[in-house]
Amino acid sequence: MLKRFWPYFSKYKKYLIISCLCVVLECMFELIIPLLMADIIDVGVATRDSHYIIVKGVEMIACALIALAMGAIHARCNALAGQGFGAELRKAEFEKLQSFSFSNMDHFSTSSLVTRLTSDITVLQNALGNGIRPMIRGPVMMVTALIMAVILNPSLAIVFLVALPALGICLFLILRRLRPSYGKMQRALDHVNSVVQENLTAIRVVKSYVREGYEKEKFAKVNQEFQKTSGHAFHLAVLNMPCFQLVMYATIIALLWFGGNMVMIGGMQVGKLTGFLSYVLQILNSLMMISNVFMLLTRSMTSAGRILEVMDESPDICDIPGSTLEVR
Repeated sequence: MLKRFWPYFSKYKKYLIISCLCVVLECMFELIIPLLMADIIDVGVATRDSHYIIVKGVEMIACALIALAMGAIHARCNALAGQGFGAELRKAEFEKLQSFSFSNMDHFSTSSLVTRLTSDITVLQNALGNGIRPMIRGPVMMVTALIMAVILNPSLAIVFLVALPALGICLFLILRRLRPSYGKMQRALDHVNSVVQENLTAIRVVKSYVREGYEKEKFAKVNQEFQKTSGHAFHLAVLNMPCFQLVMYATIIALLWFGGNMVMIGGMQVGKLTGFLSYVLQILNSLMMISNVFMLLTRSMTSAGRILEVMDESPDICDIPGSTLEVR
């Protein structure tokens, strides 16, 4: 479904490509830092070589600055791509509405069309703006950090064989109930917009017949329904954070326990354990990013379907290609 929206990036592809490359480079330079930190502890501190510590410290600062620069360039290019995409999509949908006949307009309420043209496109635009970074950074960071963690200590990396399935099950259970809730929330927003539109259009009639109280009750009812449905949807969405934190802290405790025992018996150096924990945090953070991407995609898929319903509507009245009208 989302592939059908790629043509609206045609004018902004270069910004999107630059943004993605910057995220990859940012991840690579950030992943070098734990290795340098492990060398400082195991070599520099262990041998009291101050020159070695300074050199490695400067390398860490350089990697951090380069990563910062890549992040800044990504933010700029991603903003240009996201805002441009939203503008092109709104333009295309509005042009589509202009081709509708009266019978086509009867298939949608006016308030629903307004919501699809504004709120639903904004959801897709925000999914792009907030999703590109974690969508690329998450998998790159997870795979690379996992490889580095296995290189540092294959035995400790076995802990992830338990943590990853647990995180996957939590995410699946949340998303299975979340997507229908987002659909209900957008339909409830349609009802709110419908009541507001009717009231503002007929405001003179409402005041002439002193129906302000009735209109207030009518709006309060649909507003409460929207509050209820959106509250339920976001309640499910926020369950993602505590579930991931529970698994993350349990993983860290297990690694500290087994890693500490290895250090005590001489099976692992302190610097290696420190670097390993840094990669663990990066892996778990990347998993959190990936879960947030799934959350964004779940909501954006609902909005994308509503937009495509408008774009796929066939006008009942069409001009014949090549025909000319002659007025006498």
